[in-house]
Amino acid sequence: MKIGLITIGAELLNGARTDTNASWIGQNVIASGGSVEWHMTVNDDKKSIVNALDSVPISIDGVLCTGGLGPTHDDITPTVLYDYFGAKPKFDESYWELLSEKFAARGRAIPESNRNQAMRPDTGEVIPNPVGSARGLHFTNDRYDCFAMPGVPSEMKAMMQNTILPWIASKSDVKHHIVVLRTTGIMESALYEKIESIISNYPIVNIAFLPRFTGVDLRISSTDADLIEEMVSQIAPIIKKYHFGGEGVELENAVGRLLVQSGKTIATAESCTGGLIGDRFTNVSGSSAYYKGGIVAYSNEVKHNILGVKNKTLNAYGAVSEETALEMAIGVRRLLKSNIGLSTTGIAGPTGGTDEKPVGLIYVGLSYEGGNKAFKFIFTPSRLTNKRMTSQAALNITRLFLLDVS
Repeated sequence: MKIGLITIGAELLNGARTDTNASWIGQNVIASGGSVEWHMTVNDDKKSIVNALDSVPISIDGVLCTGGLGPTHDDITPTVLYDYFGAKPKFDESYWELLSEKFAARGRAIPESNRNQAMRPDTGEVIPNPVGSARGLHFTNDRYDCFAMPGVPSEMKAMMQNTILPWIASKSDVKHHIVVLRTTGIMESALYEKIESIISNYPIVNIAFLPRFTGVDLRISSTDADLIEEMVSQIAPIIKKYHFGGEGVELENAVGRLLVQSGKTIATAESCTGGLIGDRFTNVSGSSAYYKGGIVAYSNEVKHNILGVKNKTLNAYGAVSEETALEMAIGVRRLLKSNIGLSTTGIAGPTGGTDEKPVGLIYVGLSYEGGNKAFKFIFTPSRLTNKRMTSQAALNITRLFLLDVS
C-alpha cells in the first residue's frame, strides 16, 4: 500500500522541533505492507493544509496526518478536515464525561478548551487515543483514506499500533518481514566489510545500515521470511561480539539480562558522565535486582573522600587517568559491596583539554572479583556526545566482560 504523509506544524518548518514522527512512521509501516511514497510538511493554517490534501498524488492509497489535534487555538486540523471531507462536528457527551473523569482522577478540573476534543464527525470515524485526550480522525473520499493523529509521539505511536497499522495490513496484498540487529562497538564501514560477501548472496533481501553515535542497526527486510532467517543465521556468528539485541532493545536492557543470568551486581562511580550510566541502568524495570547504586564523583574531593582514590594518584596522574579510573571502580565496588565496579572519568569538553590530554579523552574502569582493567578512548569535541558515547562504551565493556569476550 502506498502511503502519503502530511506533518503539520510551524515548529517543524522553522526548526524548533525535529520531525521524529515522519521517521518512525516511515520505518513502521513497512512491516504492515505499506510504504511512504510522498511526504509534505506544512504550516498549521487552513490554506496550507488544504493545499497539501489537494496535492496528494493519485497513486496514494492512504494519507497519514500528524499534528494540530490539541486543545489550543492553533490546533486547527479537525476544523479543516471537517470542511474538506464534508463532515459536521457533533458533541460527544459520553466522551466529554470520560475526559472529565480522567482529569478529576488527577485532581484537576478539565479546562473548557478541551471541549473541542470531545467533538466527533457525523460522517467518518474517530480513532481511540489510549494515552492522551485528543482522538484521531478517519475520513474517506473517492481518492484516499485520511487518518489524522496528534503530533505528540507517544499518542501517534499508540494510534498507529492499535488502529492504523492493522488497517494498512488488512488492505495490503504484500507482507514485508523485518529483522533488526542492533550492534555497538564497531563502525559502519567495518561492519559492512565483515558481512559484504553474505549480502551479495541475497539480492532480494534488503539490508540497511543505520548508524548513530552509539552503534549501527542492521535493518533486514524482505517479503520472504525464510530468506531473512537464512541470512541472519549466517550474519549472527560473524557479528556476535557486537550484536546485543533486536528492535527496541537498548544496551542497558542487554546488560541487565546478563547480570541477572550471572547473578552478579554492579555499582557505578561516574565523573564525566555525571550519573548517565546509573540513569540508563534504572530505566530498566527490575534493575534493583542487580544495580546497587552509584556515586557521581565529579570533584577530586569526592573521588578521594568517598571513593578512596589516593591523593598521590590524583597528584601524580590527574583525575583523568587510567590510575584514577581503576581506583574509582575499586572504591565503588568496595563501598557498595557489589560484584562489579564500573567507573568513568574524562574530559567531556568543549574546554579543559591540553596537548597531552585532549577533549574527548575518556577512561573507563572495571573492577571485579579477580582483577581490574582500564580502557582508554578518544571521542569527539562535543560534550553531550562524549557523555553518551562514554556511557555506551562503559555498558559495552560490562557486556563483553559478562560474556567473557575479549
